[in-house]
Amino acid sequence: MTHIVREVDRPGSKVNKKEVVEAVTIVEITMVVAGIVGYVGTPQDLWTFKTVFTEHISDECKRHFYKNWHKSKKKAFTKYCNKWLDEDGKKQLEKDFSIIHIITHNQIGTVAEKLDWARERLEQQVPVNQVFGQDEMIDVIGVTKSKGYKGVTSHWHTKKLSRLCKVACIEAWHPDRVAFSGARTGQKEYHHCTKINKKIYKIGQSYLIKGGKLIKNNASTDYDLSVKSINPLGGFVHYGEVTNDFVMLKKRVLILRKSLLALEKTDLKFIDTTSKFGHGCFQTMEEKKAFVGALKKGQIAKEEGA
Repeated sequence: MTHIVREVDRPGSKVNKKEVVEAVTIVEITMVVAGIVGYVGTPQDLWTFKTVFTEHISDECKRHFYKNWHKSKKKAFTKYCNKWLDEDGKKQLEKDFSIIHIITHNQIGTVAEKLDWARERLEQQVPVNQVFGQDEMIDVIGVTKSKGYKGVTSHWHTKKLSRLCKVACIEAWHPDRVAFSGARTGQKEYHHCTKINKKIYKIGQSYLIKGGKLIKNNASTDYDLSVKSINPLGGFVHYGEVTNDFVMLKKRVLILRKSLLALEKTDLKFIDTTSKFGHGCFQTMEEKKAFVGALKKGQIAKEEGA
């Protein structure tokens, strides 16, 4: 996460045409279609009917399905990869599917069109701007951060008495069982949740190579013309550097799906790229070197190179 400065374009609001500082999340986008999931409708809910992965899956994708990649046999998807070659299975998919979930996104037309679109793009790169648009509103689906096993005071925020941090009455006498609605101790957070209407502030490109030089200038704005990448100094904490295409979303997100809401143009003025480990005050490494001066390790490296 980082923060940005933008100008609000909301006529009638007190902050209209004023600068505001907001927290944002940088989400690195997966560029390759990895597979297809088909669902069938039942009286209860949608059930998974068939899952098809591509024939060639990179090790970077397989790592997400292992707890310990180094010690594993690396045999994931050896059976799934053969399903997409089965012609009978393909015909069965077209006949029985009610919903297609393409493992990247699923916002297209009928079931037949979705299958054709997915087959054409299996193992193909899909630019993020073909899926999402600038200033679009999307929903956030993910698992919340776990807080562990908690009591009723922390879990359900019941009133605390002087010496009784518990619930006195756990539902009615009859029916003679404890209902699910009664406040009890248990797991707090680590739940699947959906938060709606998170705005896309920016869709950025990956690093480019022009004239044999690596160009990392994907965080400049019309007001901040300094040459810098979206990565803060030292990289994002516990993640690293973002080198692929990315989307900048308001606040915190995990998994994306589209939602319908009126669009409002976003006018970004400044993107913060200071270090997120501690109290950073430099936007670029050149700015830090100009202020701090030459370091001893830099001089040693220069002497060794000479």
